Amino acid sequence: MNKWLLPIFTGMSLSGCVLQPQLAFNDDTAWKNYGYETALSGMIKNSEDDLRSRDKMKSLQATGYQAYSDGYELGRTEYCTQNAFILGVKNQAYHGICDRLDWTFRQDYISGRTSRAGRSF
Repeated sequence: MNKWLLPIFTGMSLSGCVLQPQLAFNDDTAWKNYGYETALSGMIKNSEDDLRSRDKMKSLQATGYQAYSDGYELGRTEYCTQNAFILGVKNQAYHGICDRLDWTFRQDYISGRTSRAGRSF
């Protein structure tokens, strides 16, 4: 019986890592800022349904999602101006958010990931 406890507790603790945080914004400016920060951290844009399911205050309306989208696009534009090669060298995650803005971004990122620059062997 004890041999089953460790996998069960490990699975339960890891499942918490997958859950998205609850959101609590009360105006469109906050939604815009959240969209901006989401993109600036390189994360994929959330759907309106996903945001609604995580909205604790039930404040997300069509204008709020539009504000989120506007903020996301501002953040994405800024995120995609960074040096993709360096992003890869630093071994940071890339989720493909720049692919439609700059088709070379992913290639530069992969080159950085496979480069030996900045690594000591």
